[in-house]
Amino acid sequence: MAGCGKTQLVSYFLQEHGSRYPHILFVDTSSSISLKNDFQAWARSLGNGHEHDVWEDARRLLASTLEENWILVFDNFDDPKLDLEPFIPRSKYGTIIITSRNRDASNFAGIYHLELGEMEKTEALAVLLRAARRQARLLREEMESANELLERLGFLAVALVQAGSLCYQRSSLNEPFTFTDYLSLFDSERATFMQLVLPTLDNYQLGTYAALNLSYRTIPVLCQKFLHFLAFFHHSYISLEMFANAAKFKFADPIYLMRRQSNEKPMFADLYSILYLDGEWSEVHIHEIARNLRAFSLISISSTAGIVFLHLHPLVKSWAKDILKEHEL
Repeated sequence: MAGCGKTQLVSYFLQEHGSRYPHILFVDTSSSISLKNDFQAWARSLGNGHEHDVWEDARRLLASTLEENWILVFDNFDDPKLDLEPFIPRSKYGTIIITSRNRDASNFAGIYHLELGEMEKTEALAVLLRAARRQARLLREEMESANELLERLGFLAVALVQAGSLCYQRSSLNEPFTFTDYLSLFDSERATFMQLVLPTLDNYQLGTYAALNLSYRTIPVLCQKFLHFLAFFHHSYISLEMFANAAKFKFADPIYLMRRQSNEKPMFADLYSILYLDGEWSEVHIHEIARNLRAFSLISISSTAGIVFLHLHPLVKSWAKDILKEHEL
């Protein structure tokens, strides 16, 4: 089931225990093209003669060359027509995790298979309350609104976290932003989305998109633009160091290899406006943008070997690419 927390569960595990694995490879398994691209990109990132490796080299490295612990995450293996077998390296040093909405993916489970379904009502309520930083004892009207919200959001973790985070961020010491307040906004936002031509969305996804859009409209414009830009990366392990290195060259090519297309200039101008503060690259500024996005649970942040990484939930990424263009960012 989409949105029940499969990718988030893996991300949390890696954030807590990633130090066990000198090599972490997170690949988009939604298609063979994305699989090969991510394998190849990882191999080339190793440097030291691997700059021209292809995806088969990455698999070979994992299977026979590396003699250190590694973990490989096949994320979103949902297409039953995709043959995953050729991409699986076998090594005593390796750990492989597969996330999928396709139950047949359990056939690859050599040791453990964990099926995540819809949360129980008590579990979903706990997620909502924790995200909103509320006590379990609510007034009757507020509890009724909370239960109604659980139903509207289909007990999906990603949507409940969005709702709770927004309630917390919009609350003050003297005036909490209640679940009743949120329901009123949510109904209005959902009605707006129903008028858009989004035939691929089911009712639960529609609710999730509406919850995400409520959070999106609350954050500063620079954060909106940066989120829109992040949506075109793979959803996990987006390095902030990459932006810092690009900013040092003002997004120009340090080595001239080929002529840039003219339509790329507006994109560079947008990046400059987002990442620079008063005409200068500011690490504090970009970290503040990231903290704002994390405060509304639109991204999560981890750190490995001193490098800061940003992560988007796959549904957040899909929403950003499907919807943000409609708002003409």
